[in-house]
Amino acid sequence: MPDRNNGLSMLMLIGLLAAVSGCADGPVPEMRSLNPWVRKQWAEDETFGPTYYARVEALQSLRAKAGSLPPEEREQVAAELSQQLAAESAVPMKLEMLRTLAAYNTATAEAAIVGNLQSENADVRRVACEALARQKGPQAVTALGQVVGTDTDADVRKTAARGLQQFQDPAAAQALRVALDEDDPAMQKIAMDSLRSISGRDYGNDPSRWREYLQGGEPAPAERPSIASSWREWSLW
Repeated sequence: MPDRNNGLSMLMLIGLLAAVSGCADGPVPEMRSLNPWVRKQWAEDETFGPTYYARVEALQSLRAKAGSLPPEEREQVAAELSQQLAAESAVPMKLEMLRTLAAYNTATAEAAIVGNLQSENADVRRVACEALARQKGPQAVTALGQVVGTDTDADVRKTAARGLQQFQDPAAAQALRVALDEDDPAMQKIAMDSLRSISGRDYGNDPSRWREYLQGGEPAPAERPSIASSWREWSLW
């Protein structure tokens, strides 16, 4: 008996091919709602009405199915979504497409996400950072590190610094050095939390200790509070 999940995957792939060819109909309704040819027929005043929510539901469905697809079909879906993302102008829909691409851990998905780190819209760049933190390709660490050091929006930089903790990679740790030098205590705290996750070490919340570690030193580990001091702090509340 053929595997049911594989059957669903094939139906989705057929739907993708129909969308690419410009056919309005297809066996998978969510791909029809994502079809640019179909979207041209929708009035602008419906963008945030039923058609918008239908497209969001379609993208959510594609996210849910991502884990059950074989690699070649994940790549096919990622390629189609990447093309639609490049053509999309509505920021809310671009955010949903980025979140969906995050579930498709492929080179094509990663490249499309990285491309949106150059968007003029800070929300697009921020969600792209969140999506990139779920990727495992070689571009992810480099791209997030560049955002930490160069993006003009503080929230985007913080999102990138937080995302680097997902990578057990010395390059991810080094990319956080610039964040330790910022004047913003919140950014320094995010950088130190990420460094703890990456390195498995704990030098407390002293940026100078973490700088020493990143320079190859061996700073003294953070002192754990005694039970008595913890009790005193708790009792003050």
